Amino acid sequence: AVVSTQSTGYFIQTNLRMVNVYALKKTLSNLATPYFILNTLASVLHPICRFTPWICTYLSGDCHLDFYECEIYFFVICVVAIKNRRCVSIEAYLSTLFMFAKGGALILFYKMSIQLCAWYLLVCIVLVVTVRPPPLLNSEEMKYFVENTLPEQLKEDKKTIWVVEFYTSFSPHCNAVKPIFASLSREFTCEFMKFGKCDVLKSQGVPELYGISTSCIKTELPAIVVFEDGKPAARIKQTMNNKPYVMSYENLKRDLLIGDFYAKAKGKVSNTNVDEKKKVK
Repeated sequence: AVVSTQSTGYFIQTNLRMVNVYALKKTLSNLATPYFILNTLASVLHPICRFTPWICTYLSGDCHLDFYECEIYFFVICVVAIKNRRCVSIEAYLSTLFMFAKGGALILFYKMSIQLCAWYLLVCIVLVVTVRPPPLLNSEEMKYFVENTLPEQLKEDKKTIWVVEFYTSFSPHCNAVKPIFASLSREFTCEFMKFGKCDVLKSQGVPELYGISTSCIKTELPAIVVFEDGKPAARIKQTMNNKPYVMSYENLKRDLLIGDFYAKAKGKVSNTNVDEKKKVK
């Protein structure tokens, strides 16, 4: 029994190391994309201009930060720390950091020169338009719902258990949950359990049917709902009972009872196969 327990522990530790190495490799490959490299350069452009001797001498004649600049840097650090309290990935953390760092740099360049501010704003606009974040590998079975297609799908196909994420494309929290929801989809999709995404801006009135508010004040997005027999069976929102919810892989899997619903879906597959065999006989 002792040997068996030690073997099991060794097996679990080995698999955890493999998962961590795989996650690390995937993160590093994402960070090596043009999106992260160019946005990192844009975010640190102001410090480069202020601390590189020949550049700062040419632009302002002074290579030291004044009190106002230190205040802006400190403010950006505090905002990023607060905004990223619930981040679940390095990619999401950096995306938020890029946004506020470039906003702070825009203010500081304006203090130096309005021409520099205009050029920097142009660089930021070009980055937004031309450089996109690395695409996520979603499940091939992922379905996207717009307008009233979700209620229609639930009404027509009550046998299938649907796990649906309600999101908006511009929300940092929704973007942070993307890789986690994609991982759940790849792992648990089967014949009678499927995953989908509903863009709330393209499906006006649909989220409210299932008790989800799209108000910016309530900050309930992203929200993930499990539908069984066409009705909501489990629900998780970004804000639960006026408290922020951390949408990590383990939390969603546990609180949405993904494993239990997956077992039910697999049971339906087995029953369907048995019925088909009986018909053949």
